[in-house]
Amino acid sequence: MSSKLKTCICLLLSIFIFASCSSSGSDASNQDIIVKEFPNTAILSGKPAKEIILTTTWANLVVVDTFLVIQKREAPFIKIYSTNSHKLLGEIGTQGSGPNEFEMPDMLKQTSYDKQNNSPVIRLYDIGTNRISEVNILKVIKGSDNAITQERAPDLNSVTVTLHHIDDSLFLANPETGGRFVILNSNTKDTTYIPFIPVLDVELKDYTKFMIFQSSVVVNKKRNRFVAAPTYLDELNFFDLKGNYIRSTIVSPRENLLPPPGIQILPEGIKRYFSSLVEADNKIYASRRWPDEGKIQVFDWDGNPLEQYTLEVNSRIGSFTYDKIHKRFYVCFPDEEPYNIYTYPLN
Repeated sequence: MSSKLKTCICLLLSIFIFASCSSSGSDASNQDIIVKEFPNTAILSGKPAKEIILTTTWANLVVVDTFLVIQKREAPFIKIYSTNSHKLLGEIGTQGSGPNEFEMPDMLKQTSYDKQNNSPVIRLYDIGTNRISEVNILKVIKGSDNAITQERAPDLNSVTVTLHHIDDSLFLANPETGGRFVILNSNTKDTTYIPFIPVLDVELKDYTKFMIFQSSVVVNKKRNRFVAAPTYLDELNFFDLKGNYIRSTIVSPRENLLPPPGIQILPEGIKRYFSSLVEADNKIYASRRWPDEGKIQVFDWDGNPLEQYTLEVNSRIGSFTYDKIHKRFYVCFPDEEPYNIYTYPLN
């Protein structure tokens, strides 16, 4: 064998070995990540935001810029506070099915900006009216009549139960039937139904799968993927934006959580795990509902565990959000009285 041929073979072998090593943890590996521990842990001290007075025990939270947006289940559905002072800046949203009204709204984690007045914009999906609403924050604060714009959700073969993301190219939602997720390409109008994956070892009816796989979801378009946290499984499932399954990050073994074979409805006593996901600073923040109540776990977009924060108030987390400017969490504790909105600084 000539020295030149040997050199070429060695070079090709080196490239192959390098490519194999560098692909570890990439989409191509498709290997699940089993969490044995979190590299960093900390206990966070918080305090009630006493200026924020809510007449509800449930709230959905989003922070955008210096605004804390709280969505309730009753009118006025939207309340906007300053994250600098916690002063109430404005509120909007009456009950009904007419223009600028809501029946059963649900605020998305997705935020954007209106270039005309450089205002943050939040989105809501109303399953009662099948409408998507955009709320201009600055217009609400100014009391403008045109602060809300609404449009019908796209017509699909199934009812949209929960909307996770919508823009000029992507519609991602939970359908009532047809699978775990539905993806609509807004440009081509192609529709993809994602089945109930990952496949579980226990044979279950679709209704039970629907309940187990009902998820909180956040999207990272720059990474071309989204992550879903199933309500009754202690794990995160990663997909690309075409609906291809990538991998799971498993915190608790599935065999310890799943109902017995043949169960058509959720058995009594089955435990809920993740309650909400938030994406910030290219990280995934996940709140724990049970059994480790009062915890927020942090992962990167490859599914690797990074940090785990234990909140001093060991109570059921209803929802939470992260304030990037002030570097703190806002957490809603439905069972706490007389205040149920707390702040937890990361220091």
